[in-house]
Amino acid sequence: MIVMGSKMDGNLLKAAAEAHHKAIGSIDGKGVTSAADYEAVNAAIGRIVASVPKATVMDVYNSMASITDGQVTNNMFSKVNPLDALAAAKGFYTFKDAVEAAQR
Repeated sequence: MIVMGSKMDGNLLKAAAEAHHKAIGSIDGKGVTSAADYEAVNAAIGRIVASVPKATVMDVYNSMASITDGQVTNNMFSKVNPLDALAAAKGFYTFKDAVEAAQR
């Protein structure tokens, strides 16, 4: 993860930090940020990940997979509505595909 972070574009990291700061500033009484600020944070994360070579991103993914119990996913899935979990997974994979398409 440290290697991946060191390869991220510094200007994109700054923009992501600014997006997070703005989102924190728009948190309402229920602890929820605005939809626009949430979207901006996710887009900023996508851009910083896309600024790193795919092999480096996959190194982080594979290293985390090697230390994560295989039952974590099933356990998390069992605690929510399965349709909501599938919709969230679809959204994540759509995001992943967009990041991958923009990757250098």
